[in-house]
Amino acid sequence: MFFHMVKKEILMIWRRPRELVVLLLMPFILITILGSALGAIMDGGEDSSSLQAKLLVLLKDDSVKAQQEKISEINGSSLSLEEKQLKIATVSSIDPVAAFINELQENKELKKIVTVTITDKEAKKGEYSGILTIPSGFTEQFYHKLLDGKEMSAAWSFKEEDSTSLSATVLKDILESYQQELSYAKTAADLNIDLSQESQGNEPVFGSMESITKKKEVDAFAYYAIGMCAMFVFYVASTVAGFAFQQKEDYMYQRILLANVSPYTFFLGIFVSAFFLSFIQLHLLFGLSAVIYGVVFSSFIQYFLVTILLNILAASFAVFAAALAFRTDSRSVPTLFTNLLIPILAFIGGSYFDLSAIGGFMEKLGEYSPVGATITAYIKVYQGYNILDITGQIEAILLFSGALLLGAFALLMRKRGAII
Repeated sequence: MFFHMVKKEILMIWRRPRELVVLLLMPFILITILGSALGAIMDGGEDSSSLQAKLLVLLKDDSVKAQQEKISEINGSSLSLEEKQLKIATVSSIDPVAAFINELQENKELKKIVTVTITDKEAKKGEYSGILTIPSGFTEQFYHKLLDGKEMSAAWSFKEEDSTSLSATVLKDILESYQQELSYAKTAADLNIDLSQESQGNEPVFGSMESITKKKEVDAFAYYAIGMCAMFVFYVASTVAGFAFQQKEDYMYQRILLANVSPYTFFLGIFVSAFFLSFIQLHLLFGLSAVIYGVVFSSFIQYFLVTILLNILAASFAVFAAALAFRTDSRSVPTLFTNLLIPILAFIGGSYFDLSAIGGFMEKLGEYSPVGATITAYIKVYQGYNILDITGQIEAILLFSGALLLGAFALLMRKRGAII
């Protein structure tokens, strides 16, 4: 009898091709539209491969000479031998100008987007994205500031050709990052940390560092494939719930009860049919996205696990919506879920846009919502994170599913344990 309940639910939706088309075709159309239209914005608004910032370094400072003079000054001072060695090691390990230029010229990633020209002559206007001026005496004053705490008047100055261009923004970000590194060096000197030994790696290093850039990048098509699937799976659930209530309106549910079929079997049939239909929907959509847009998850096992959990969540949602409709004896409940609740859940969860771009309260709220937890889990699986990294999302999905099933059970129960 249970098999016939499930078969009945599936046949009811199968015989309505319009609903099938909406549930299967609509999300894929949205993936195509949103991925194409918003791809340029989500991927940075400008093709990074075409970005080429030209930086002119107007170098008026002789850092090598300043370094040698500072070392000679330390040697000629009345400091103890240990203090001299520590200060000389610090000076030898920090050459702010040479380090900056070397980073620009040797870093493979920066070389792709920044072309550096070093000169001591003024440049014509319009030839470069930005001009960095390093004044004379900068390194000498830097060492005095670093070791003796003296104030320094010499400072780098940067002028961009167009402050609104992406090239100028990139150059300013590079300079700000380097300024932070110099601040760290100053702090290390204040704490008497020998940077030369640190840089040589004399101390054992525990653990390892991994750049986030090694993780797979989530492009617009991948994001919206995940976002639309996480949203439209709930439409399957609300559709199944609507068909279930229709059976009550048509007195089919009452005839099923008269045939001595348990109400639990009826609602279990709703759960299984919603699970089965959402399972098919997700695999069709992700399959098409993989073939056409190359949206391929890094681990099939983890993808399958998240999908099964999402199917359980959708099935629980269907049972809850059906139970609420049966309890209130109102057909408007599934309609309200379809037209209002699911769009709100999708908005909060980030199906329409990446909430991490907003950050703050909205990002946190999205992470703890049913759709948001699912999207986060899928994105982490797509990027190659291991299963331990999605433990929080798994727990959230299971918690929502359990809460929906308990809510459905409470709605269905009447006095003295009789079911509605």
